[in-house]
Amino acid sequence: MLRYEKQSKDAPPWLQAAGRKILRLGYSDHVIGEIIPDVLRVIVETVPLELIPKAAIYLKDKASMKETLAGFYNFHWSQIETLIEPAGNPHSVSDADSKLTRLQVPITAPGHEPLGTLVVYYGTEGEYGHLEALTDLVRDLATVVTHKLHSDDEQPRSARGTIIANGSATENPAMNDNVFELLRTTIDSFPGGICVLLDDLTVAMTNRRIYEILDLPEHMFPPGCNFADILRYYAERGEYGPGDVEKLAQARIRRAKLFVDHAFDRETVSGRVLEVRTTPISGGGCILTYLDVTARKRAERELMHHRDRLEDLVSKRTAEIEQQARKLEHLLDHERRVNEQQRQFVAMASHEFRTPLAIIDGAAQRLMRSKAEITPDFIGDKVDKIRGSVSRMVGLMNSILAVGRLDHGLIDINPEPCAIEELIRSCAANQRDITPSQRFILDLDNLPETIVADRSALHQVFTNLFSNAVKYAPGSPYVFIRGWTDATHVHVSVTDRGVGIDAEDLPKMFQRYFRARTSSGIAGTGIGLNLVQQIVELHKGKISVTSKIDQGTVFTVVLPIGIEQQPNSITPETQVA
Repeated sequence: MLRYEKQSKDAPPWLQAAGRKILRLGYSDHVIGEIIPDVLRVIVETVPLELIPKAAIYLKDKASMKETLAGFYNFHWSQIETLIEPAGNPHSVSDADSKLTRLQVPITAPGHEPLGTLVVYYGTEGEYGHLEALTDLVRDLATVVTHKLHSDDEQPRSARGTIIANGSATENPAMNDNVFELLRTTIDSFPGGICVLLDDLTVAMTNRRIYEILDLPEHMFPPGCNFADILRYYAERGEYGPGDVEKLAQARIRRAKLFVDHAFDRETVSGRVLEVRTTPISGGGCILTYLDVTARKRAERELMHHRDRLEDLVSKRTAEIEQQARKLEHLLDHERRVNEQQRQFVAMASHEFRTPLAIIDGAAQRLMRSKAEITPDFIGDKVDKIRGSVSRMVGLMNSILAVGRLDHGLIDINPEPCAIEELIRSCAANQRDITPSQRFILDLDNLPETIVADRSALHQVFTNLFSNAVKYAPGSPYVFIRGWTDATHVHVSVTDRGVGIDAEDLPKMFQRYFRARTSSGIAGTGIGLNLVQQIVELHKGKISVTSKIDQGTVFTVVLPIGIEQQPNSITPETQVA
């Protein structure tokens, strides 16, 4: 009785299923040579094992120290060895010709001597990665081989090859003729080609279908011809590739005379794919069967092609989804940052509005309380505070509105001749009126008389830069403004000796709502420099900043001249505004 060698309880389902298939084949009534190709097909077509679809089994020869070929799957006869040395342990050998790695695994049943060797192939170099799973299947294979060898030894040889009728052997000629006719009808109804060879390769019997499948002229190769002649005919027709016809034929004749159980697929020169199977006959000879599997192979190739396309499509779609997910995450992060910046801006803007309003309200209350004792100086002081606060609120509102117009594309730059030096001096004078304690050191004589620019927009640029220079340098009374020109551009630098900017904050200074760490406790909204940068870039110019902590900051504006102008040739003099 066939005994099941239990696999590991942790064996995956696919491995257990493959083992059951091998054992079911062992339960059949066929001799071992007949089931070997099917067993090998189960092993090599178990996808997770990642094997090349070709294999062979060698069994121990009691008369010698070597192992003899017992059957193979999907080999060409010219490629298979008939004898190999026993494999004591699993080992791999690289095949330079086929660029494959051959793996030999001993077939050993528990408690028995080695029975033989399983030979399989895989396509990667190095150690085989699924040896443990393959060894599990080899244990099931060993169980089947042990059972079949034992059964074949016990079966009386007289029971093999005898025609049986009604449960007993018969020598009745009429009965034998009927059985032979029944056998002939059965062979002719077989969907593939059948060819029965005697031990000298004589074609003892064929069906009609074999001539169609092999594209053979029936009158040239009727039953009684020698199969070697068919092989030579095939060699002449180019079925075995280029080369010496007789050598090609002889190589296949030698293989045919082995009469071992094997199966393989072969593609003819016409493109037809045939599944060829050899089944040995007891006493010598074999039965050859040919099945046309062209449609099946084409369907398999198309299926593989569709699978590959589907895998590519899935990979592409997955990559696209991942890319979209990354974009969405980036946009969400950006939205979260913008929302946080807007929240901070609203808080700062509220503070910026409340401070001048509080100053105005305080000045008005002082005026009300002291109206009986008002002096001109008192009125002037309060009026200055009110005007300064109003100016601060107006500037804040102008910045907010300008940013909004820029975002919606509502600000147009109207370039026209603009007296750049006079504009800078005017902005400096306005700032001096707001903060009388501040001194602006101007060096502008190297600027051209005019450039092509929008005067009102540049007024906002320099007003903002001068205001920042004053605001972030409360302990320094001087702001240095220098102008110069090159062949095509004017350069204006604004330098203070204030708190400076941290090096990590410098790349972010022109981001909207961003405020440097050194600006803590100093009024501001974080929109001024962003507005300045956008206006400068609308003029096809650029703005840059350099700074050191506690040493001050330099903002440099570069603007195109727009028309050919030469700088003043007067020797520059430093003026104090």
